[in-house]
Amino acid sequence: MNVRRMDAPGLSRPDPRPGPLADRLVVQLRGTGAAPQADLAAAGWLDDVGRFVAGAGCLFGSDVGGTKVQSVLTDLNGAVLAEMRGDTPAGGGDAVLDLISAHLAQLTRDVGLTVRAAGIGLPGAVHPATGHLDRAPNLGGLAGRDMRALLHDRLGVPVAVENDVNLAALGEAWLGHGVAVDGAVSPDTPAGGLAFVALGTGIGMGLVWGDRILRGASGAAGEVAALPIGADPADPASKGCGALESVVSGVALVADYRATGGRQAGETLRQISRDAGADPALDAVMARLAQRTARAILAIDAIVNPALFVLGGGVGSQPLLLDRIMAELATIMPDGMPVPDCRTSQLGNRAGALGAARVARLAYADQIAASS
Repeated sequence: MNVRRMDAPGLSRPDPRPGPLADRLVVQLRGTGAAPQADLAAAGWLDDVGRFVAGAGCLFGSDVGGTKVQSVLTDLNGAVLAEMRGDTPAGGGDAVLDLISAHLAQLTRDVGLTVRAAGIGLPGAVHPATGHLDRAPNLGGLAGRDMRALLHDRLGVPVAVENDVNLAALGEAWLGHGVAVDGAVSPDTPAGGLAFVALGTGIGMGLVWGDRILRGASGAAGEVAALPIGADPADPASKGCGALESVVSGVALVADYRATGGRQAGETLRQISRDAGADPALDAVMARLAQRTARAILAIDAIVNPALFVLGGGVGSQPLLLDRIMAELATIMPDGMPVPDCRTSQLGNRAGALGAARVARLAYADQIAASS
């Protein structure tokens, strides 16, 4: 665990009473317009440059992946105050909820600020209306349950629950590459957008447009694992996880490496590639992975055409993979379609947890708005 403390005067600032000040704070938290900052500064919420002061409270964000749970406490501006990481419980279910609760308790003790709200990212489709989790094979026992209600009861603060890759996209848009890319995140520029493609235990995508997550009717927007690329979607072997994921998941890549004659020790492609040196089998696997990922990016670009693609995850964040993908895209893009702007994640393994902190801030804004 890495902990960074801060000297924060005026801890545990109470929520503003209903009225104009509360309304202005909601606008500031949501980032949806220009709030009169002088009043908020006079009330002790903002500093002289329009940022939230240290004592305004903090946000909890937790990113539950297939193998790891990454949690952070941030201030209301998104600056990390403390963080910790642990293995995703093999049993799934309530053990995952227990670990999230333990992370919140530990980080809160370390920092000593009031937690205003929590955001949780889960590897599955979270229905935007009901909060129910679906398509979550790595979290046995949680499918079909109302995750918002469960986590609110456990954590005792307002909770927002989202797909983990959606939150990685939001984190990258808020504090990573999206900050510097015109049109990627501005609420006033709906023609832009950012797509985060995560390659690791599985494959997933999050889409952020105008600082808003595109979820789809049932929360399944971005389930690129189901794209009919690399395998037959009608094959029973593809039904559980999707055709594309059946050939690019972490387990599938290691199996491909062994089947190609690879002998380097390691349980993941990342471990294998770290010590492989010159390895023809690994080179062949990476070439196939780059080809399939590039075709997925082409399909996404043809439909939604975001301003920026960001690659993340344990496999997707490797710079050499990006080089191969860009070379493949240059070969397959149709005439008249420019090669998309693709980059590796600037936030690394923090992207999902920071995106979770972002939706926690929105949940805090919603709580204030509801009481006004």
